[in-house]
Amino acid sequence: MLPMAEPGPVTPASTRTPPARAGKSGIQPKRLARMAGLLLVAAAPPMIAITWLFGVTAAETAVFGVLIALMNMIMGGLRIALAAAFALILATPISLVCGLSPLAGAAFMAVACIVVGASAGWGLQRGLTMVPLAIAYLLISPPAINGQAADPTSTSYVLTLTAIMALAGLFPLIVLPRLMKKLPPPRLKRNSRADSVEYAIIISTLTAVATGVVLAIHPGRDAFWLILTLLVVVQVGPQATIRKTMSRSGGTVLGAVISIIIVILIPNSTVLFCLGIVAMLLTVNFAGGSRYWLYMTCLTPTIVLTSSASNPSTAELTAESRVLYTLIGAALALMAFAIAVALQRIFNQPSEHAALSDRP
Repeated sequence: MLPMAEPGPVTPASTRTPPARAGKSGIQPKRLARMAGLLLVAAAPPMIAITWLFGVTAAETAVFGVLIALMNMIMGGLRIALAAAFALILATPISLVCGLSPLAGAAFMAVACIVVGASAGWGLQRGLTMVPLAIAYLLISPPAINGQAADPTSTSYVLTLTAIMALAGLFPLIVLPRLMKKLPPPRLKRNSRADSVEYAIIISTLTAVATGVVLAIHPGRDAFWLILTLLVVVQVGPQATIRKTMSRSGGTVLGAVISIIIVILIPNSTVLFCLGIVAMLLTVNFAGGSRYWLYMTCLTPTIVLTSSASNPSTAELTAESRVLYTLIGAALALMAFAIAVALQRIFNQPSEHAALSDRP
């Protein structure tokens, strides 16, 4: 259980304070420079150490640990970031073992997403979504370490990968609190209990079924993008999901095109990984902003470039596959919410979110 207060009533959209916009580009130079400094201090040391000790493929996976620490620190604060980091550490060995069985993998994914759905009542779901995202990656495509193939049945492999994720997730939280003292505390947008329950049911069902199917039929790095799409597209409330679906689909396509162009022009593993880190910087800059398509445009190269650095020849295929799985995931998310809205009308029990959105 999260050590937070009970979810409060939803604030009507008309009374909410709109987020400040940085301008036409959405980039604030001072914020970008500050985030660059934070990323350099918090992410560079563990990523360099992991690359040197365990290889590039291990560092590709460790990116998720860094993202979990940074995103939850920015969106939820230190306590939530620590909880998310320790959740990742505990989930790593479980994910590796559950990935051997489609049923076990689907069940573990459902449990993780139910927890994320419950956190929506406190407005924490956006940052915590990164945890099941990392779990999905470990379930579907565990990395090689030092050139040796992944072996979830090996105790040494499981312990080594758990240590890698612990280093990536905890090191940023050791240095960030002092550096972020002057930053304003995160402003959380709470959601109603009804919408949080609906969100938890939909996201856990969709991701569990998708994970089970992927593990049974087509396990691999490309299929991971379907799970990623479902986790990011499914949001709290039907209207939020429609907006996020359009923004995320457009941003993902644009980001994929950018990734393909970069790989064609610069087929160098080291440069690709560095450019992926630059994309991570821009992702952190746009995190929590109102222009969701910019956030997704930057997140796409972050994942595509860093996950393809060990084999640049697959980056183009990775980007193309991600666009396809994005469209499939978006369609599934919209279908699920359409069914939920239809059931609400049948039983004449609209959620508080829908009731508020209908107000003048």
